[in-house]
Amino acid sequence: MSTRRTKPEKPRPARASIPTRPEVLPEDPLHYDLKPALVRHLTWVHHNAGRVAGMRFSHYGHKRLETQAHKRRVAYMVIRAGHGSVTIDEVTRVLAGDLLPPRRRLVQDFTRKAAVLCEAARQFGRPGEPTTPETFATYLDFLQQGTTLWSRFAGQSKERLLEMHRGSIEPPVAVVRLYDWINGDDLVAEEPVLRAATLYWGLSLLYHHDYERPAIDAVVDHELRAGGVDPHGLLVLPDSEFGASALQLSLTVTSAADYRGELTGYYEHFAFDLGRALAAHNEKLMTFQDSEDRLPWLMVRPPDDLDRQIFEIIERRGSARAQEILADVPDPPPLRTLQRRLQRLCKDGLLTKHGARKFAFYRLAEHF
Repeated sequence: MSTRRTKPEKPRPARASIPTRPEVLPEDPLHYDLKPALVRHLTWVHHNAGRVAGMRFSHYGHKRLETQAHKRRVAYMVIRAGHGSVTIDEVTRVLAGDLLPPRRRLVQDFTRKAAVLCEAARQFGRPGEPTTPETFATYLDFLQQGTTLWSRFAGQSKERLLEMHRGSIEPPVAVVRLYDWINGDDLVAEEPVLRAATLYWGLSLLYHHDYERPAIDAVVDHELRAGGVDPHGLLVLPDSEFGASALQLSLTVTSAADYRGELTGYYEHFAFDLGRALAAHNEKLMTFQDSEDRLPWLMVRPPDDLDRQIFEIIERRGSARAQEILADVPDPPPLRTLQRRLQRLCKDGLLTKHGARKFAFYRLAEHF
């Protein structure tokens, strides 16, 4: 039996390893130079934010914009956490208390977590109240609480629950160190754009897993609200290519910061793209404002106290029956009065009725 002689295989060239970002803050002290380009970008951001702050919307118009932004923000968090795609319809159903099919239960559970996180950023991100190490640790803990926190959270007094939870969390040492540097620099401590940029960069080094990203996104959302960059709470950065670019942390943008603590180039990148995102956001809101200006007064007039309470109760609960609404109204009217109000809100396109008679319940209209 003959044997064939085979040529020895040539060794395959080793694949070049893809460079990755470090997982710790740089040992060198963080530093930056306040160059003219950075000053121009920051000025442009605040110019666009001022234009947005000057816009005025009807009560229900603002509610519509706020609810739509909330749903998109939740959807982006679910996607960024590595759960694939999720539709706005699925988010709407989960927020209203519905269950998704069994194969979508993971998406359902994380949608609930993201909703709590977004609500926390809205509650905590009051003007002049930026994040603290405890705030971030709380946001991170919300992602790990799962449906336990949701069951306590949905339909209840959110503000007290969130405040109590924040007071029981111990922040990690590395996070405290990052905040200490921010608060020790006079400009960064008071400039919301630089605060948001520093925290987004630094926390992304320390918490690099997909499922941790939404907590970092909530910190950025909080900082931009608290600092007046997002005065109406309607800016969703991934909505535009410019906002998505601001959130890109490629090594070409962050290498100097990652390895040497040199933040100048990264600051310029973040501020420039944030300014472009705000300009696009401003154009969309101007279009909406113009459309409201052409509507009859009866369609945009402010609601009275009872209508506002009814709407906010259903908004908080996701859905509610007449008896549940009566139980939540501080000074409840007669049942017939409430039923007439509910009928009118449905006729005006603000609510939708499901079911009949004693089994009827109400939800916000689909465009909310």
